Amino acid sequence: MQNTEPKIIKVAAGILINSKNEVLISQRLSSQPWPNYWEFPGGKVEENESLEECLSRELFEEIGINPVSYSEWITREFLQDDRIIKITFFKIIRWAGEIKKKEVNDYKWIDVEKISLWPKKILPKNIYVLKALILPSYYLITNFFEDENFITKVINSKDIWVQFREPFLSIDKIHYSYEVLKQRCTSKILINSRHKDVIICKHGIHFTSKDLNNIEKLDKKIINCASVHNLDEVNRANKLGFDFIVLSQIKKTLSHPEREGMGWDKFKKIVNHSDVPVYALGGLSPSDLVEAHKNGAVGISSQRDGWSLLN
Repeated sequence: MQNTEPKIIKVAAGILINSKNEVLISQRLSSQPWPNYWEFPGGKVEENESLEECLSRELFEEIGINPVSYSEWITREFLQDDRIIKITFFKIIRWAGEIKKKEVNDYKWIDVEKISLWPKKILPKNIYVLKALILPSYYLITNFFEDENFITKVINSKDIWVQFREPFLSIDKIHYSYEVLKQRCTSKILINSRHKDVIICKHGIHFTSKDLNNIEKLDKKIINCASVHNLDEVNRANKLGFDFIVLSQIKKTLSHPEREGMGWDKFKKIVNHSDVPVYALGGLSPSDLVEAHKNGAVGISSQRDGWSLLN
């Protein structure tokens, strides 16, 4: 019987990050598919070549540098011409050589937070990664209901954002807990949408899946996130233009012990349809971050184990 499984094409791409926290993108040649579009430099893995070897070869061929200090980050997959394109992105903070226009039309450094200044023609699959670069690795959920004193240290890491979500507290306790969180958190705090009429939101709102399905327009002056559980909700978040979403649940949790987790394979299939960055949620701890990245997530969200980062 003929094998009908699509062929997997592996690709390595490099995200050069300079001292100003800008990232480098390069412009494709006019002779290439998607001519003159911008992307992260990189290319296809050759036979018997590792991802790291491909990364070094492609970056030297395209822009004349050799990566020195780098780490594997997000992997994304998509179907193109009956083939699965599997792109692994590497963050590179140090390299040898001078950047040149060798096999690219041009290159430029961009500030990922100034979206209005990005080039208009960026390869679609690279836009997801550019948006993901703005976000932290961990998105923690408060848990004052189970333990009023569960925060024991100040949250001052740029790698941690917090969602304030306390559906079982009284109004007075909600106000008290939120004030405690504000005093201890120097990072961004997003308010769960069930609290938006009780607490004045500064940074942003995290919409429940129910509210996601009812909302028609977002306030673009703040950060907007949503909880999703299936592809239909992901597509709605794409359409509305959310900044990021949280997809659950991956494993069994204490909150919902009756539910089976979807597992990483199903998570990956859903994530690869998302135009906005995705966090993985459900029974995860910081040790799951690498696996989350391999399956297309920008990071992990956690209500319990993730707070061990502050210990």
